[in-house]
Amino acid sequence: MKIVFIEPRSSEANVYSKLAMPLLGPVYLGTILRDRGHEVTIYKEDICMPDYSKLEADVIGISILTSTAKRGYEIAKRFPREKVVIGGIHASLLPEEASQYARQVVIGEGENIIVDVIEGRNKDRLVYGSAVEDLDSLPFPDFSLIKGYRRASAVTLVSTSRGCPFDCSFCAVTKLFGRKYRFRSAESVIRELKLRRNNTLFFCDDNFAAHPKRTLALLRFMLGERLRNWACQVRCDVTKNDKLLGLMARAGCKVVCVGIESVNELSLKAYDKKQTVADISDSLAAFHKKKIKVHGMFVLGGDNDDTKTVWDTIRFARKHRIDTMQMCALTPFPGTKVFDELEKEGRIFTKDWSLYDGQHVVFKPKLISAKELQHELIKGYTKFYSLSRSIALLLKLRLRNAVFNLIGYVVIKDWKKANRDMSWLVE
Repeated sequence: MKIVFIEPRSSEANVYSKLAMPLLGPVYLGTILRDRGHEVTIYKEDICMPDYSKLEADVIGISILTSTAKRGYEIAKRFPREKVVIGGIHASLLPEEASQYARQVVIGEGENIIVDVIEGRNKDRLVYGSAVEDLDSLPFPDFSLIKGYRRASAVTLVSTSRGCPFDCSFCAVTKLFGRKYRFRSAESVIRELKLRRNNTLFFCDDNFAAHPKRTLALLRFMLGERLRNWACQVRCDVTKNDKLLGLMARAGCKVVCVGIESVNELSLKAYDKKQTVADISDSLAAFHKKKIKVHGMFVLGGDNDDTKTVWDTIRFARKHRIDTMQMCALTPFPGTKVFDELEKEGRIFTKDWSLYDGQHVVFKPKLISAKELQHELIKGYTKFYSLSRSIALLLKLRLRNAVFNLIGYVVIKDWKKANRDMSWLVE
């Protein structure tokens, strides 16, 4: 059979639409089906836009995030309904909605059931996937199935685990992968790394160091591979383990993406982060001491946040030399505690899912208006990624930081141009 997977493009106004990193789900599923003898092609629209007038397939698989759901449904309507299967985290959160556009909706992890769905043995309208307990049983994802990928991407994704033992109130990840932490063996990961050794690697686990003992074992194996440039996502508390942090640096970790979330103590408690501002400060110092760059990720707009919080965040980022940052508007993704609370209080003013990308305010904050929060986020981004900062970094010979800052400057400029009317906002 001829199978085509499609990852819908981001909104034109999404500041991250230029990233060429694909969702791993379609790549795993496509690799499994290819190994079964099917003809598989994957399109990530942000990399390669298919010619839909000529696209033919026996099955069209569409993987959607909340922010790409609207576009995904538009794509689905181009094809006969009986050919379309929809999956991904948004479909798992709102399967009845997704089922209006497809013959079947895959809920949760799809690797254990995709063959039966595609080959017609499972005809259920809503197909519930089960968690893959043995991640070593999965094939290594074949990125060559993605049209235009090698030309567009300088980074290769590697997943070594699934699930997250934490339960942050705004996060939807556990709705797809659960809170049970499952991980691949070090031997399996190393075999894949040998295939990717000439690439810059991004370990896309939700928390690379969630199981310290296991991560230490993996890092010891990685030392022998002499990897020179990789990044991962971690929590601040990883720095409390000196041995773990030291091994990360020695094994080639150059950048960490850290879920800082807030510099407001009350907001940290509300988000169930189980960390303090002092913890965050100590963590950032520890990363920089090991010469690991920090991409700080913040969430703004909680019930304890106001305009001052935005500028406290910028000052904190500058003071602690955060290399790059993203300030997301608190986004009430369906299925999260935050969504349930805001929905109950009548504070969500739009369900245009294309705006649920972390860059658009879609609810009424408690201490300031939605419009005020949106404007302050834009001004904060503009301040951090200023042209003058790029020049200052260049003069200090911090070339990589200067380049990333300049990219941030251009992206924010484009975002402001695309969203100048702010028409979705309420007072």
